[in-house]
Amino acid sequence: MQIVEVSVVGVRSAVLRLTRRETPLRFEIYPMVHVGEPAFYAAVTERLRRCDLIVAEGVGGNAAVSALTAAYRLPAHFERSGLVEQNIRYASLGKPVRYPDMTGEQFSAGWRAVPFWQRAAAAVASPLVGLEQLAFGSRRMLARGMELTDVDWYDQFGDVDSMEELMSLIGERRDRLLMADLDRIHRTRRLEAITVAVVYGALHVPPVVHGMRALHGYGVRGAEWLTVFGFD
Repeated sequence: MQIVEVSVVGVRSAVLRLTRRETPLRFEIYPMVHVGEPAFYAAVTERLRRCDLIVAEGVGGNAAVSALTAAYRLPAHFERSGLVEQNIRYASLGKPVRYPDMTGEQFSAGWRAVPFWQRAAAAVASPLVGLEQLAFGSRRMLARGMELTDVDWYDQFGDVDSMEELMSLIGERRDRLLMADLDRIHRTRRLEAITVAVVYGALHVPPVVHGMRALHGYGVRGAEWLTVFGFD
């Protein structure tokens, strides 16, 4: 299943609709690319207004997060090639929003556990990549490596039937927090006919899709392509 597509015309993200036959609750998954055309974020925002609950990505801000995201924040800040940084204002949507992500303190604690040389390399490399993209980059260069499918996750999640097994497979802490929250929403609100929007970076989408399928039988019953940015 294609999650983010890179073609000759540009980059597209697939909004995925997850449902199950037994209950009316449904999830809409928005695989986010953190730099795109303003029209992409406007389209996502408009669709979020029609949802009943939003589960959003958002690591608490600190210096480490700022340094690691400089690769895309720098060119977006100066609107290089007409692209901007993700700027969805959830508070203006009038919908309840949950942030099951790591707090700034949690991220800092995990960051301190990373070997110093790796922290130093990452903190230096990310701003340099951002400066290179700002000075010489193009949309096609930015799109390199963005394409994403769920193929690598399919076999891993085929036999999972418990939250404990799922968490051991996911491993990454932010994915664990997200899946635990979606599991909680399913268990407490599965009999309600509501739409839950999950707005997370595209790399977090495969564990959500296969985890919810394995644990509760949710399947992708529909998808809609949104253009992140074009190459023209």
